[in-house]
Amino acid sequence: MSDPYTLCVILAVKPEHAEEFATLVKHNVAATRHDQGVVTFHYHRVADSTTWLLYEIWDSKAASDTHQQKPDVQAFFAQAPRMLAAAPQILQLGPVIR
Repeated sequence: MSDPYTLCVILAVKPEHAEEFATLVKHNVAATRHDQGVVTFHYHRVADSTTWLLYEIWDSKAASDTHQQKPDVQAFFAQAPRMLAAAPQILQLGPVIR
């Protein structure tokens, strides 16, 4: 088995799109949690902010890559940019420190 593949994505949402983005996230999360290879998939809205944090762990990078090619995920990627105040900050995380 390969090492888990973990990402943290920070998304700054334009205030006027906050509710629309929240709805989009809700649909994305519901579908993604059923994907093969997903270990953890959590969106968090930063308190008192329109910034969101996505924390995802996959059993492999290949599983994450397969997820990103799904039509519903491609639709999310197509809709999200107009709602964002800046490009997403994508951080690949290393192993958990024990």
